[in-house]
Amino acid sequence: MKMQGLTKDTDGFISKHINRKFSTKISLFLVNSGAKISPTGMTVISFFISILSAVLFCLDKPLLGGLAAQLSSILDGCDGEIARLTNSASKKGEILDSILDRLGDGAIIMGITVLAYEYSHLWKDFLPGIDFRVLIIILGFLALMGSFNISYSASKLKESAGLEYRRIWAGRDIRLFLTMMAGIFAEFLPKSLLLFLL
Repeated sequence: MKMQGLTKDTDGFISKHINRKFSTKISLFLVNSGAKISPTGMTVISFFISILSAVLFCLDKPLLGGLAAQLSSILDGCDGEIARLTNSASKKGEILDSILDRLGDGAIIMGITVLAYEYSHLWKDFLPGIDFRVLIIILGFLALMGSFNISYSASKLKESAGLEYRRIWAGRDIRLFLTMMAGIFAEFLPKSLLLFLL
């Protein structure tokens, strides 16, 4: 089986130029090797890795948390690729993928918020008089709502007008790539984690 047709026109920048280079190889290997893994199975695996990312952030392991988030993003492309390779795409699978993506995103944002809250004392000398703990909770909530709103708006646009919203610069691939970068920077410069929530 070939890679042709595995990508999508709606792929974001990171998906197109980074994630697909890995996910297509993984999908082709799994299908060609006869591995008994369904698109739904890959969706669930990607979801649990995003939960692992959230847990790692909570445990003050930002580097590993960021890398897990990016791995989840790469594997998130495999379910659709496997479905197309095996002609097993379904509406139910698409809905499950969307739901678990949102839950995974929410978990990661909460994990980062928890870690940023733990780091709040690092910023108290930067702007005296500001309770960064409250600010971090507010920013975490806004990040969570923003993540959900982008996906909801895209879904409503497709439902009402039949149009695909091309989230080239605001898609899940970009958000999880930035999460990885935030984790890398936070490992060596904890103060930088607040910038991700901004």
